[in-house]
Amino acid sequence: MLPIIGGIVVGAITAVAAPSLISAVTSGVRSMAKGAMKGGIAAYSAASEYVSESGEHFQDLVAEAKSEVNQEKKTTVKG
Repeated sequence: MLPIIGGIVVGAITAVAAPSLISAVTSGVRSMAKGAMKGGIAAYSAASEYVSESGEHFQDLVAEAKSEVNQEKKTTVKG
């Protein structure tokens, strides 16, 4: 009979404590998830900026190369 009473007491304590434990665990997981999302957003933003700048540099190089080719063509046609 004593194990049954012990089981009932443990069940009652669990029923009373469970909502606060679940709330604490949920809050911790939510906080960690938000932190991971913030990190992902920052990484995406940095990578996007890097790719954009790289594209601009590449376009500048292409424009310079085209300009030099056109100047060389003009020089060889005149000369």
